[in-house]
Order: sequence, then C-alpha cells, then structure tokens
Amino acid sequence: MTKVLFIAAWGRSGTTILDNILNSYESVFTVGELTYLWLRGLQQRRPCGCGVPVPECPLWQEILRTAYGDEPPSAADVYALQRRSLRVRHTPTLLRARPGPDVERYRQLMASLYRAVADVTGATLIVDSSKSPADAAMLSGVAGVQPYLLHVVRDPRAVAYSWSRTTSHHDPSTPGLTHHHGPAESSRLWLGWNLLIERTARAYPGRHRRLRYEDFMVEPRDTVEGLLRFVGLPEEVVSPPAGGPFVDRSTVRLRPNHTVSGNPSRFRTGEVSLKLDDRWIDQQARGQRLISTTVSMPLLPRYRYPLWPALRRTADPAH
Repeated sequence: MTKVLFIAAWGRSGTTILDNILNSYESVFTVGELTYLWLRGLQQRRPCGCGVPVPECPLWQEILRTAYGDEPPSAADVYALQRRSLRVRHTPTLLRARPGPDVERYRQLMASLYRAVADVTGATLIVDSSKSPADAAMLSGVAGVQPYLLHVVRDPRAVAYSWSRTTSHHDPSTPGLTHHHGPAESSRLWLGWNLLIERTARAYPGRHRRLRYEDFMVEPRDTVEGLLRFVGLPEEVVSPPAGGPFVDRSTVRLRPNHTVSGNPSRFRTGEVSLKLDDRWIDQQARGQRLISTTVSMPLLPRYRYPLWPALRRTADPAH
C-alpha cells in the first residue's frame, strides 16, 4: 500500500516550504504539484526541482518507465482527461461512489504513477502538494493508495496581499512573471477552495488534519514532526538519532528535490531560517484589506482569524 500525504490549499498559503521541508526527511519523497506533470512538466518541459526539464530528468524518466513501460500514455491525452473530469468544479462529482469512466481511467493512471514513485525512490511516504480539492477528491478513490489529507489555511488578507505582488517564476523555458489575483478574486477563491476542501475531508475519515500557516511558521519543527507521526512514520524517521534536517526549532537544511511544479521557492536548497511573513499587516492597502475581509468573512471565525487586523499566534487544535 502506497502512503500519500496530499496537501490541499488555496495558493500562497506556504505549502511549498512545507513540501520542501518534508522532502528533506529520509523515506519521504515530494513530487510537488503532481497534477501539472502532464502539461507543465512533460508538454511545456518546465524544470524539475533538480533544474533540468522534467522529460530529461533521469529520475522521472525511470519513474514513468516503471509506471507505464515503454509506451507511456500521451501527455496531451492525459491533460485532456484532466480538463474533462478534474476541474475544481468537478469536486462534488469526484466524491461520488461512481464518478464515471474518465475519472476511473485517470485514477488507474495515477495508481500506477504513485506506485512507481514509491518503487523507484524507496520512499515510505509520498507528498503531493497539488493543492486542488478536485485532485484531493480523486486521490481518495485511488486503488492501492493509503491517502492522508492536510488542509493548509492562511489568513486570506495575507494571501490576497501575496497574490497582488508579481514575481519571476524562475522558469527559463517560459520567462516572465507569475500570475496574480486582485483581493476580491483571491478571497472568493480562498473561500470556495476551503469549503470544497472541508467537504473533501469527509472522504478521509481519521486521516485528515487542518494546519494554519501562522502556527506552522511559529513552531515549524514541532509541526513537521507532528505531521510525520500523524501519517504513521516511525520515530527513527521523525527524529533520527543522527539528526534530521532541522538545525534548531526554526532553521532547516533543505536538500535538492525532484518536484515537477510549484512555487519558485521550490528550487531553494541549503540552510533556511523560517520566519512568519506578516508584512501584509503594515503594507496592505486599507481598501484591499476591507474587500478581502468582507468576501472571506464566513470562514474567518472558523479558522480563528480576527476581523481586523492582527494575526493570532496560538496553536490550532487538532482536526
């Protein structure tokens, strides 16, 4: 049985750094945003976390050959299958007992892929940070997989502020800036995605947990070790005698990865000091904050975010 931890969240919620930290533990392999393997990785030839285009990465070549033999499925055909059946709006359908032949075909393809990742890397735990509630719903029905769901949330005002800033996506094959959203659009999507993730969590009985970005960044080492125990990894992996990736409670050594897609920070390796990013409190325009607060208000109390304007730094109860 292949053990997979799926990280679900609306974008700019801190999932990439969490993904990279988990990858730095022995027996853990992170694939990044695996949902983009077929389009960004194989068709657009964007770089693997190791720096070379995904189709040229020896590890991914071996994984794909192990999964599908000498005649892998067409990346264009699989992407078309995703477009037909794996959009975010399809999440409720994907949670049904029999969602349809396209979904079953895609689940078969993913079952082979997850199994191959485990076989080739020797990982006990695979981390998939695809984030989309539709992919999380799909994973809940994949044969041969023991899935866990981590629902990551971040203050929607911080998320809106992050989406309003443009940065380079560090992809030499398609140079330019990352996409951005205005505060109303970002907060509307934050609300919708989180509601769908909560609904999807019902398909993970006893195997789902919610994590606030703010709590994670205050106690990163304790948070990560708690997650590894949550998915059932042995103590020698969680807290190895020779020492794990954490130098201290908030400094970590990131090792190279083979993520197929994700935030540009996935390329960062070496020693990193982790610190809560709350610049938005002082720098976000008042009007943008008001828009974001108004749109996201239905979920603010549930996730313990105040209406105005400071962050709370207390631990989130287990879910």
